[in-house]
Amino acid sequence: MQGPTKNRQSVAFIFLTILIDSIGIGLLIPVIPELIQQLGGVSITDAAVWGGAITALFATMQFLCAPLLGNLSDHFGRRPVLLASLMAFGINYILMGFAPSLLWLFVAQAFAGIFGATPSVAAAYIADVTPPAERAKRFGILGAAFGLGFIIGPVLSGLVSEWGLRVPFFVAAGLSFLNVCYGYWVLPESLQHEHRRSFQWSRANPWGAFVHIRQFSGLAPLLLAMLLLQLALQTVPVTWPYFTGFRFDWGPREVGMSLGLYGLVGVITQGFLMGRLVHRFGDDKTACIGLCLIAFSLLGLAIVTDIGLLLMLIIPSAMGFMTNGAINGYLSRQLPANEQGGLQGTVTAINSLASMVTPLLMPWLFSFFATVATPVSLSGVPYVLGAGLALCSLVLVIRLKK
Repeated sequence: MQGPTKNRQSVAFIFLTILIDSIGIGLLIPVIPELIQQLGGVSITDAAVWGGAITALFATMQFLCAPLLGNLSDHFGRRPVLLASLMAFGINYILMGFAPSLLWLFVAQAFAGIFGATPSVAAAYIADVTPPAERAKRFGILGAAFGLGFIIGPVLSGLVSEWGLRVPFFVAAGLSFLNVCYGYWVLPESLQHEHRRSFQWSRANPWGAFVHIRQFSGLAPLLLAMLLLQLALQTVPVTWPYFTGFRFDWGPREVGMSLGLYGLVGVITQGFLMGRLVHRFGDDKTACIGLCLIAFSLLGLAIVTDIGLLLMLIIPSAMGFMTNGAINGYLSRQLPANEQGGLQGTVTAINSLASMVTPLLMPWLFSFFATVATPVSLSGVPYVLGAGLALCSLVLVIRLKK
């Protein structure tokens, strides 16, 4: 175990790593629609399809390569994998900033996805340097770092994009490279040689997490509820810049500020409100409250035409993120301690599946229905579907309560 000073420096670096990762994601979201429109010469509705495909490619490459990088970190140590991942993200942002065509965006995001296992390796580093009794607290700090980054990133993007559409990419690259330099000097290796293991391809199988699903067939309705929830939750992030650009003519600044509000409400809800609701009502009722908020807000977003109401609907939509933790907690209470690892592997697999499907499905639905000539705009159809998925998840949770 490291000394107290080194330990604090290491944890600070890991916090910064997750924070900068999250800021980087948030920096890109507000400007991607306009960049795709410029590079592809397409409308915002067509840009949504391209943007969804780029996001899905990143999620797919991350899913396929995360176990590989995790096993490399078990063999070579956490430090080189973390620094290499940060360097790769910096290169990705540079590639996107200089991209002369849509193909470059796809190549850059595929490259980033291959090295996109930073959160899992960072969590492994924290586990290496932290006593078991303190790990939950420090894992919570990592979650706070991600949430904080998703507040800062979109707002910062909205501000710096005033200097140029590509400026946010270079800001993100600069942050990544600065963190690499900082980590090179302050980050020691956490995994001692005696605890390392030889690399085996069998442990790098990305489909391994899905194997656990068969073990929990008795929890199939709850696992299905989790999948439906994830599909509904991810609807807003993958469509927001396109939907608001189409219906309200928003640019990067407005999108960035609104997503900053979205992130702020999400952090407050998960950091302060959720624990109190679970303590008072329990996991199952808290999940039901969250699912109702998601369904209500998505239906509202589908039909809203007033910007004031749109901003108000961000609040219940972001509050719905507490449902994720509530259903996960409800699931974990159904199993003994020696099956929790397999359960979390299954939950991770479900989240990965949703991250690959939602960016392909929801932006395509937006693009298709936004261009249909009708007296009333149908651009909100993805939100109607998302609300329906949330209500189906609610029905499953209520039936299980009975």
